[in-house]
Amino acid sequence: MAFGRYLKSMRTQMGIPLETVAEEIRISARQLSLIEAENHQELPDAVYVKGLLRAYAKFIGVDDDDIVDRYAINRSAYEKRQTAEAKFFNYNKKVLSRMGLLTGLLIIVIVLSVYMIYGSQSNPLHKALGNHIEKMDYDASGAAEILTPGSFAANQNDKLFLQIDAVEDTLLEIVIDDSEPLEYLLHPMDHMELEASSKIKLLVRNAAGVKILLNEKPVFIPGKSGEAAYIELPQSK
Repeated sequence: MAFGRYLKSMRTQMGIPLETVAEEIRISARQLSLIEAENHQELPDAVYVKGLLRAYAKFIGVDDDDIVDRYAINRSAYEKRQTAEAKFFNYNKKVLSRMGLLTGLLIIVIVLSVYMIYGSQSNPLHKALGNHIEKMDYDASGAAEILTPGSFAANQNDKLFLQIDAVEDTLLEIVIDDSEPLEYLLHPMDHMELEASSKIKLLVRNAAGVKILLNEKPVFIPGKSGEAAYIELPQSK
């Protein structure tokens, strides 16, 4: 349930400038903007925010208890989303770790099987795999290059070039390749461009808030306005 957008709507209808409210309740205009944008990520402790909301509501003649209740409901929903998203990312990490372990075990089994099949021959592993090894490409360190689905898409296009245009207020969380997550708060008409080597992960807090192009091609964003959407690029066909 909206609390900041409701306050902003009422303030605008009354023709009260943002700066006037900020000066009256002794808060910076930036913090007031965060309240109106319902930006829990950057807002301070809940107890402090509730005090500001009461002061804001009383100044423009709105029921302060109703506003605080709206905030509590909205904050609770935000915290539940954060918890669910954290579990989702942790689950993905565990799955990838297990897949890597299983892949390693499978390779060992295959090598041992080949060795056992050709065990009666001299230098059996070399005879079994020699022709294949000679045809493999090696990098400068002497290790064979392994192409994963992500690196295959990257090699086809060299780089992943992402263009993002905001049409509504939107919070983005972006992971480029294996770097640390980055956060961006975009407003309508904002434009940003990113480049990655093999993969990009995005958490779009407002699914209808942005339009995205990957290497000049539109990216489908599931969800409606106000809904969060998780996207991994390049998307599987």
